[in-house]
Amino acid sequence: MLDFRPLYLADRLTTVNPVGDVGVVTLWTPVEAALRQIERLAPGALDPATSRVAVVANLYGDGMVAMFCNLLHNPQIRHVVAVGQDLGLGTTREVAALLEHGVEEAEVLGRTVLRVPGTSRLLTPVDGFDVDRLREQVTLHDLGTFSGPGAAGLGDLLAGLPPAPGPPRERLRVEIPPALPDDYRYLPSEVTAHQVVRRGPLECWTELVVRTTRFGHPVTLADGPRLELLNARVVVTEPVDDPPEALERYGFSLERFHAYQRAMLEAALPPDISYTYGHRLRGYFPQGDDGADTLSTVIERLRRDPESRRAYVSLWDSEYDLPLNGARSGVPCLVTLFFRRSAGRLTLTATYRSHNLLTAWLQNVYGLMGVQAYVAKRVGMPVGPLSVVSHSLGLDPRHQRYDLARSMSAAWTRDEDVDAATGRHTLREDPHGYFVVTVDEEAGEIVAEHRYDGLLVKQYRADRAAAIEREVIGDLAVSLPSHAMWLGRELMTKEQVLRARTGGRRAGRSRAAGGGPG
Repeated sequence: MLDFRPLYLADRLTTVNPVGDVGVVTLWTPVEAALRQIERLAPGALDPATSRVAVVANLYGDGMVAMFCNLLHNPQIRHVVAVGQDLGLGTTREVAALLEHGVEEAEVLGRTVLRVPGTSRLLTPVDGFDVDRLREQVTLHDLGTFSGPGAAGLGDLLAGLPPAPGPPRERLRVEIPPALPDDYRYLPSEVTAHQVVRRGPLECWTELVVRTTRFGHPVTLADGPRLELLNARVVVTEPVDDPPEALERYGFSLERFHAYQRAMLEAALPPDISYTYGHRLRGYFPQGDDGADTLSTVIERLRRDPESRRAYVSLWDSEYDLPLNGARSGVPCLVTLFFRRSAGRLTLTATYRSHNLLTAWLQNVYGLMGVQAYVAKRVGMPVGPLSVVSHSLGLDPRHQRYDLARSMSAAWTRDEDVDAATGRHTLREDPHGYFVVTVDEEAGEIVAEHRYDGLLVKQYRADRAAAIEREVIGDLAVSLPSHAMWLGRELMTKEQVLRARTGGRRAGRSRAAGGGPG
């Protein structure tokens, strides 16, 4: 008789009866709360001496491969019961799809990965991972939430599950590659000062992945290694939906993101969940009988005073979230929202104390987009840029998307805007404006005009490129490295043209005119 021996994440698993043949996944419901609910619904079902349940654990989606490898190493487990809060993320549906259809190969950035058919779930290929054997071994039973009708029959289900038709097969040991490759080296940078400014959410996420993969400092947290950037700031200048097919290429689902947007506006706290952003925003803090709906308060404040700087919401409760001996099993990662009108549009700035880059960041941004659009519609303003500050931005090198992240970094060779639908590359527009560089032969000068939306901001004149470069730098007139390098080349080219036409005469003159400081 085989006993339960996990290969991965053993510290996150709760063993009930080591020789049981059932695994229970509670999704986002904390295991401690799930155990109480199981005992309530099926008294005695967790008695270690008689229980059919071998192990109880969460399943957030990212741990799917580790769970499958643990199951293959424990072939005596024939049934997986899913019961708990899925928060609209579809994890149970993805497991069901894999067990029904297996996996299919897909290509992402030139790298072959595995996709669960009919879903956006991507899995990194692992040597020895036998999907067909897993499908033959395991049957999934989806009971929904603990408060739903399916969970009421949990006791009868556990008692009536058919036993294995014969002795289990040999254990299959599948080795998941180590967390960090031996050749990982991070590049020098100011780790607290990385910033991304791009149009769409997927564009921003892509550059952020590249930056963290290249510049992230390796740290070891209580739950494992991370590559970390501190106080990473991202500005999504046009916070609108990305094309569904573009998201799917990276294993994301627009449908799932829309479900998450709806969840972020839901005030009710699901049973046995320590917090949700919707509850923190719309029902957690004391006010009246139902709790404070901070979004409604923000809307009313901005209606009364569109220029108010007090449309600020904190989701962090220092009384309960901060103490070392607090009883909470989870505390919010999103901690503040700041709504502010700028140039007639409603901007939103959100801060996160910690952020999981490969899985949570983009989903969180879509959730914020839903909140921003909700408020903007009710105060009669168009949506403006969305800014996200991540105090601790982490990339988990054990994650199945880490190979994808490295491929994205290796493929990043040009600082251009990319149309997510067509893949077309276009030059990025510098938020500070652009330059038109010419030669004034009569005056013997290079002329650089700093323009914004066709309007002249400032004109620079000198007979040497270096003189204009110094003035442009002093005026902070360029914000993109690619723009600065282009301008440097253009100024040098015009200096060579000027020398050729004036016979190399140089007076060392420089002057500026028009428009004021750049």
